[in-house]
Amino acid sequence: MTRPAAIALAAAAVGMGTVVVVAVYRGSGQEGNGPEPSGSPSEAALTPADCPVHASNPAAAPPTREGDAAVFIADVTLPDCARVHAGRTVTKIWRLKNAGTVPWEGYSLWRLDSPQQADQCQTIPHVPINDTSPGKTVDIRTDITTPRKPGLCYVRFKMVDAAGKVAFPGNRPVNFQVIVEGP
Repeated sequence: MTRPAAIALAAAAVGMGTVVVVAVYRGSGQEGNGPEPSGSPSEAALTPADCPVHASNPAAAPPTREGDAAVFIADVTLPDCARVHAGRTVTKIWRLKNAGTVPWEGYSLWRLDSPQQADQCQTIPHVPINDTSPGKTVDIRTDITTPRKPGLCYVRFKMVDAAGKVAFPGNRPVNFQVIVEGP
């Protein structure tokens, strides 16, 4: 299955309420159990006052590959609820640890709310992850362009393996939450 097909399949599963979220991170909701990501129908309900968006835990599920595990280490840049000016491009960096016994080769983060709308924070839909050996940390970076309208940007990603399969279906998604302020 190609990566775009896997993403389309995962997006369809998300729409049906199936848990297909990924890595062990704080600050993100799960479909049906928390706020929707930026650009979803309930976006109007999310305001800077809602930051941080509080997480709920997805149903328990093993990783796709036996021995695979991920641990969130830090938001290197843009901690939850950081304030960013409208219409700017900034860099988000997450630090993760491969806490498993298998290497991450060809892994990436896929944005959950594609296609992106003009009033959302803009990112590339597929964020590559450098190959990471067991026990090592990796910094994952993406550029974010904020919308021109102030508000809360809440964007979620899921980690997929080289085959485009969700790596950690029982873990929360990787996310960023920034408060967009006027220019």
